[in-house]
Amino acid sequence: MVRRNAVAVLSLAIVIAMSSIIQAGTYAPKSDIGYPAGLIPDCPGVMKNATISTMTMPQLQITIHKLDGQVTRRSVAIESAPRIIAKDKSINFKTKKTVLYAVGFLDSSVFPHSQAIGTAYSKRGYNVFITETIVFLTHIYPKSVRLTRAIGKKLGEFLVSLVDQGLTSDSLELVGASLGAHIVAYAAKYFYEKTGQKISRVTGLDPAGPCFRNMDPQFKLAPTDGLHVDVIHTNIDGFGIAERLGHVDIYVNGGEFQPSDIPYIPCLVICSHIRAILYWWQAVEHPKKFIGMKCDSVQDARFAKCFNNSETNYMGIETNFAKPGIYYLPTNNEFPYYRGKEGLKAENEIYTSVIKRINSDDGFVV
Repeated sequence: MVRRNAVAVLSLAIVIAMSSIIQAGTYAPKSDIGYPAGLIPDCPGVMKNATISTMTMPQLQITIHKLDGQVTRRSVAIESAPRIIAKDKSINFKTKKTVLYAVGFLDSSVFPHSQAIGTAYSKRGYNVFITETIVFLTHIYPKSVRLTRAIGKKLGEFLVSLVDQGLTSDSLELVGASLGAHIVAYAAKYFYEKTGQKISRVTGLDPAGPCFRNMDPQFKLAPTDGLHVDVIHTNIDGFGIAERLGHVDIYVNGGEFQPSDIPYIPCLVICSHIRAILYWWQAVEHPKKFIGMKCDSVQDARFAKCFNNSETNYMGIETNFAKPGIYYLPTNNEFPYYRGKEGLKAENEIYTSVIKRINSDDGFVV
């Protein structure tokens, strides 16, 4: 009788232990814990007007980025850019696709990652334009947010002026990083308002979340901004945004934080935020190497609970917009980051596999 009771107690202990293991592997916030609000959900006064003076306007520039054997770049004031572009015989709107890449907060077209994006598109035969907004998007952040609408409108005017030179909406793509994602959204909205045509593709690289989280869709990137809108999420509760903003929303490694290039060293908020730019650069360079799997919800993407779904999609040039939805995309922790089909195996999930290696020993003696 004593032995039978001992077996029963032991069995119960095993069940409880196994239950705790299962629960630990399938963690989800309890209702009393709730979900993250995200960094700075609201910014009072951010919807107030902001204008660019005639004295400062020449510093809002477009960088013409070309690859003719070597990279050549020329930054020109946005108001004179259409006239200069018209004289540039290497720019052809009738035979080439065109991409405009908008940099973000504290960002510039001269920085290496901006040039890398420009060169990646140039290699693919695109006409490439990059915004230069360093004078404007270095004001304290909520002030910079107010300026994004004014900058977006000027970009929209710039793009509309190129229609007379042969630019068409179906050959135009807009890409924006952080604040730049909302800037291209404003440009796309203006372009549609003036031409009645929706831009072919609008891509947001971890669109800025602070000050935008509670805004209406008309004031931030939205699926209605283009025929095809895709969003790469890498820091959704920090400088990014958890909300779906596109037709295809890709939550890289869950979208919250990214693994560091240096093993076991955390990639925190800024690192995770700007990683979206590096991922996109490599996704343009390697169109079918970044493969994501469809998820039922953003919450499932956060916790990598999407490995049982056979529907996949690519991040980058080859994204299939006929398969809209939420996608979880796994990466390596080291450049060039892509995992290809190996990333579709649950046992290769970056965080879990690293932790398993750390605690692979049965005994730990200090």
